[in-house]
Amino acid sequence: MRFPAEPRTPDSVSLSRASKLKTTLSLPYELDHIVLRKLHTGDLDAFLAYRTDPLVARFQGWEPMTRQQATAFLECESRFDGFRPGHWSQLGIAMTKDDRLIGDAGVWLAEDGETAELGLSLARHVQGRGLGTETVRALLQLILATTPAATVLAHADERNEPCLRALARAGMERCGIRSQVWKEEVCTEVCFRAFRSAS
Repeated sequence: MRFPAEPRTPDSVSLSRASKLKTTLSLPYELDHIVLRKLHTGDLDAFLAYRTDPLVARFQGWEPMTRQQATAFLECESRFDGFRPGHWSQLGIAMTKDDRLIGDAGVWLAEDGETAELGLSLARHVQGRGLGTETVRALLQLILATTPAATVLAHADERNEPCLRALARAGMERCGIRSQVWKEEVCTEVCFRAFRSAS
């Protein structure tokens, strides 16, 4: 996914209910298997392990970082205090049982706050276990609970079938395709969206 199991609390929140959770969603946000939390420099080795994996990077817009670049990036994102218009924000995806970092998720909020976009990266050894779907559901809940965004978008390479399935299972709908050039390669991206439902 370019830049993205049921929640423990509340129970399988729908997009229509998410807008009512402004006072209950905060970080860290713990689910059955994963927790969304701030990144920090203690994540450095785990972060570099999957961010330098060519199979993880294949369908991503980002390039691998050096250790110095990754340290600076984690220090910056550790100061996250909410999604900001006109900016990408990055959150850590960790295992609930031991807080071990297994990926990160990005959220971009439009300047006017009306639209958001999400993307995520997961370490190869945890893929195929439903954690991507769980993460997308949690991100939708956080975005709709803490921003005015009415539409949330996501884009995935059409060859990245696990990601396409995760977005669909999380409740996002396909809304089109577009041709893009990433890493000097022409590719087709599938566009997904989710709407804020009426209260």
